Order: sequence, then C-alpha cells, then structure tokens
Amino acid sequence: MNWKPQENEALCRGWVYVSEDGAIGTNQSNDSFWLRVYQKFLENDLGMSGAGVRSPQSIASRFKIINQQCSLWKACLTKANARHVSRSNLEDVDMNANTFFLNDNKPPNRPFKLYHAWKILKDCSKWNDLCESPTQTFKDSSHVNLEEDEDDVVMPTPRPLGRDKQKDEKKERERC
Repeated sequence: MNWKPQENEALCRGWVYVSEDGAIGTNQSNDSFWLRVYQKFLENDLGMSGAGVRSPQSIASRFKIINQQCSLWKACLTKANARHVSRSNLEDVDMNANTFFLNDNKPPNRPFKLYHAWKILKDCSKWNDLCESPTQTFKDSSHVNLEEDEDDVVMPTPRPLGRDKQKDEKKERERC
C-alpha cells in the first residue's frame, strides 16, 4: 500500500518528537524507539491509515526510505548552493538541486517527491546530525561567492535541551 504525504508527515513528526525527547534520550532499545515513533505516528495520522494498516516495522522501513531520499536532497541542495552565483535566486538553487538529484538518485531520473517530509526534518538537529557525513564533500565546494549578502547567512538551529533539563522542565510542569 502506497504511503500518502500525510502519513509521511505524521511519521516524520513522530520521529522528530521521539528522537528529540531528551528525557528518555538514548536509554531505549531500537524496538522501544520505533514503538514510541509508531504511537506518535498514530496520534499525528488522525485516522488516515488506521492502526491496522501500518506496523512499527513498516514505519521503520518507510523512515529509512524517507531518510535516504531527504539526505540525498540535502546533499544536492548543498551542492547547488556551492554553485550559487550572485545573480541567481532560490528558485535557481532549487532547480539546480533538482538536476543534481535526478542524476545522483538510484535509479536515475526520478525527481524528489518528499518536500513535505523534508520541511519537517530539515530543522531537526537530530536528523541533521544523523544525515551529516564527515566524508561528504563535493568537487565544487572550494567555490566561494564573496558577493553574497550577510543577510543570506543561515545560522544553525539551536541545540535541543539535554536529558536532565528536559526532565526538570517536565517535573516543573507536573507540579503546576
């Protein structure tokens, strides 16, 4: 059964919620992690697929595909930004990233179809850590455009609260 965009979004929201929950952090097995993601998926899905249609194993498999495709898209955007020239705009960068994606994807010539998932994952620090590869380099990464405006600089997203601080905040909310 094909996945609907709303299901992909529910899955990504569930993954982000569970992966950034510092109160539990890494103190969970792989199975319990995906069970928690599954529970959040069902909360976010709003009955579109129903509990009987998707299993924790199927959402783990689907997330693997989403992660792979969104990671490749991120790499293509990085590559397109490295080739960014002063008179081009974001649409040009997006078009170049689409071209790179078509060529880099296996099998080739398949467009990126997970923008809805990308929008959810792109600002998640845990996902960005997961898809960052220290060996990931591009031939054109030495190109630097000195004419770019300072306003175009993208600041990294703030790091999420740690386990102890999240636990303290949770206790504080429960007291109120």
